[in-house]
Amino acid sequence: MKHVVLLVLGSFVNSLGTGLSAFGLAVVILRSYGTASSVSAVQLSAFAPIVLLAPLAGALADRYDRRLMMIIGDAGSILGLGVILAALPSPRPSLGWICIGAVISSCLAALTEPALRASVTDLVTEEDYVRSSGLLQLASAAKYLLAPAAAGFLMPLVGPQGLVLLDTSTCLVTVACTVTVRRALAVEDPQRATPRQREDRNIMAGWLTITSQPALRALILLMTLATLAIGVVQVLLKPILLPTMSTAEMGVVETVAATGMLVGAALVTAWKSAQPTTLLASGLAGTGAAMALVPLGPGAWWVAACGFLIFACLPLSQAGAEVLVRTRVDNAQQARTWGTISLVTQMGYLVAYLCSGVLVDHVLQPQLEPGQSLSTTLGAVVGTGPGRGAALLVGLMGAGMALVALAVHLQRRRIASPQ
Repeated sequence: MKHVVLLVLGSFVNSLGTGLSAFGLAVVILRSYGTASSVSAVQLSAFAPIVLLAPLAGALADRYDRRLMMIIGDAGSILGLGVILAALPSPRPSLGWICIGAVISSCLAALTEPALRASVTDLVTEEDYVRSSGLLQLASAAKYLLAPAAAGFLMPLVGPQGLVLLDTSTCLVTVACTVTVRRALAVEDPQRATPRQREDRNIMAGWLTITSQPALRALILLMTLATLAIGVVQVLLKPILLPTMSTAEMGVVETVAATGMLVGAALVTAWKSAQPTTLLASGLAGTGAAMALVPLGPGAWWVAACGFLIFACLPLSQAGAEVLVRTRVDNAQQARTWGTISLVTQMGYLVAYLCSGVLVDHVLQPQLEPGQSLSTTLGAVVGTGPGRGAALLVGLMGAGMALVALAVHLQRRRIASPQ
């Protein structure tokens, strides 16, 4: 377990750096271009390669040393950050160059995620799967939990370039943690540190594993719908908040909301005896209800309170899904299966990044301006003016996620079935 803790520490630091640069870039792009679509374009560039390359990254992590794949991915992502740094000094940074830098960084970072998840299966027993999943959720929470407040405080002092440089330094820390684990394994158990030479090198092995198990297929469909809803929150939180507050205030509100992840991670760790389907359904239901409340109340602190509930419930559903996968997939195919699952489920994020900004900018927000149709029917409930179209879309997606939670509850026996 100690090796997993060190890998999680490296992932935590890397997630913090990613959150710093993501916050700074979102603020710069929103102020330069003024649309939710421009922010979602950068997020799409940073996320799409990780999703699309996941099956290939998983196959490589099953074939070669998983810790080596993590080292290459984290170190190589610095190249893309260099392109972004070169674009930022302009008074109106080029959206195209920032997107190119994000793509380059993400193509290399794509090697990390399947290898990290599969490493957990390498390093702990089945009894520690839930606790390890909770630690991974806590590590990924850094980009939401600490980064917004830290970035809001640091950005006036160091500018967006300074935030990207800090992101670069965290990549080096993560590499150092992974190298330490790799060397320790070589000393303690040389056989475990050496990548296994597997006969099955088929990149489609992950697909074959999933298609052979109806329970996995049902789980993946439900989680894809859930990631669509969460992606909408990620894109639209800043457009909801920025019209009414400063950068520093927005960072504090985002951090207050994200502290819910600490509660969620603690619940996962404490509730380790719970059935995975119970964790999954409970997390989805709570997240959906909190999202549905976002457009119904006034002010940034209402958004912070709803965000706290969203992030507190999210680790429950993620841990439930991870345990269901780990207990059904052979370790020799873990990384490839995780890569394939990431490709399918995280398409929900891509759809959110592609569509949510466009829907807000061209459909919902114009109709919520004073005198328009939606402002007449819904204005008294969700409000009118800047940011309210984004809040309304979050609420609608929350209602959809509540329906997903109901589907999980109704299909819990099918999802829990090993075949």
